[in-house]
Amino acid sequence: MDQNKLVASLQQIKLIADECLHAVRERTRPRSPKKKAQLMNDLQKAVHIDFTKPLRPFMKIYGKDLSGPKKFTLLLGWLAKGELKKEVELSDIESRWNRMTSLLDMKFNRFFPANAKDNDWVESKKKGKYNLRPAWRNVIKNKK
Repeated sequence: MDQNKLVASLQQIKLIADECLHAVRERTRPRSPKKKAQLMNDLQKAVHIDFTKPLRPFMKIYGKDLSGPKKFTLLLGWLAKGELKKEVELSDIESRWNRMTSLLDMKFNRFFPANAKDNDWVESKKKGKYNLRPAWRNVIKNKK
């Protein structure tokens, strides 16, 4: 395993651990055994995303039955390899999208990044550049 893959894997582990710690801290009252079992079940179903896959198979696997803004977020996730601070040019996202219109079942629409920002999946600190927000993984988690 090369160093980049190792770093990416460790960042994914850290993100999942941070989400779990946040969920635990958020909860102040004791849980019933049934709710505790449900929480453990949810943690076991945590989504593992394989960024080593080529783009088309990645989008085919994870992007099935998603809306346009969710597909936009997923494509940004692949380009950024899940890193929250990595900025990706909108033009790069759009050009990659336009090479896969038959796979994605729709043309790129500038509405997609705006809607993804409204849902707190992505952010744009500079014009034409996007990066992921921590909640971006909900795009895949909530699809099932």
